Order: sequence, then C-alpha cells, then structure tokens
Amino acid sequence: MKLSLVIPVHNLEKYIEPMLVSLKYQTYNHNEIEPIFICDSCTDRTHEIIEQHLKNSFAYLKVIDREYHSSGLSRNDGLELATGEYIWLLDGDDWLIDNYAIKKVLDFFDASHDKVLHVGYISNLYHHYSYIYTVWQWVFEASLAKAVKFTSRQYDDDVEWVQKMIYRHQIYVYARLEEPFYFYNYMREDSVMFKRKFEEFSEK
Repeated sequence: MKLSLVIPVHNLEKYIEPMLVSLKYQTYNHNEIEPIFICDSCTDRTHEIIEQHLKNSFAYLKVIDREYHSSGLSRNDGLELATGEYIWLLDGDDWLIDNYAIKKVLDFFDASHDKVLHVGYISNLYHHYSYIYTVWQWVFEASLAKAVKFTSRQYDDDVEWVQKMIYRHQIYVYARLEEPFYFYNYMREDSVMFKRKFEEFSEK
C-alpha cells in the first residue's frame, strides 16, 4: 500500500460529497490508496454516504464507527489502522482540487526519497503558506506519523500534533510543493472552528 488517507468525520452528510468526489477521481492507482474514515459519534448518514460513493472505487476503503467526540482520538485510530507507506491526514469537509494531486505527491516521494512533504492550499478566505501547522498541509512517511499521538483536546489538536512532529523529528528543512492541491473549507458555519471564532469575537 502506497498511501493511507486518514479522515475523521462527524455528521458531515451535507458537506462530505466534495471530498468523496475528489478522491474518487484521483488518477493514481486506487489499489495503492487506502482511505480511512473514522465516523466519530455520527448520528446522520455520513457513514452510508461514504460507502455509497467509494466502496466500488477503493478496495481498501475503511469506514469505522467510534464514539470519541474528539478528532484527535479519531486520528489516532486512523494512524493505527493505516498500512500505507505514507500518510496524509485530511478533513472531511475539505477536498483535493486536482485529480492528479495524489499522483504528484507520490511521484515526488518516489523521485526524492524524502520522508516529509509540505503542500500548498487555497481556501474560501485566504491562500498562503506562512502558517504551516495545519495537519492537512503535510504528508509523512508512515513511521514518522505513527510515532506521535494526538491529544483529545477539541481545538488545535492538529496544530499541536504538527508542532510535536517538527520537534520530535527535527523537521526544520523540508520539501514543499508550491502548487495548491487542497481546498480548505474555512469557517463553515456549523464547524467547531467557526463556533470557536464566533465565541472569541463575542467575548471582546
């Protein structure tokens, strides 16, 4: 297995289709891609929708139900289940904007033999590379990714994990693909991040 995609989801039936479609139409050999969805405390049709879209496209699709109420603990499960040589942790309400995204990422690793790659992104609010601590900007060799665990905290668990990864593995020089492959669906109104920002604004 070449690449595992670890994707925690919670009640995303209204938002997950763009991610599923973007995975389905990736040009890289689907038998070398392992999508792992952790349905954390889902009470809607998220699990069913994932399987409807992807079960006939990915032989190694995993859709696991858990009751963590924590994206970090869900990601830990995904990391343990992952069998790919490389791991890319994504968010279910975002998507890949290039059908060749996975091919370009894996072609990079095949050519360079690096263990870490940073990828660009765009969003519905901004486009930049200066803030490097969001987890979906990174693709890691599996042995590196599995060496660090997420916490159960609700906010910024991915930021904390990336910071730990950089410190533990001394990742101060790394390769970066400037071409944006990822769309960050920033500030979806019912997302945890939106609610957090709204609460911060209301407190001022």
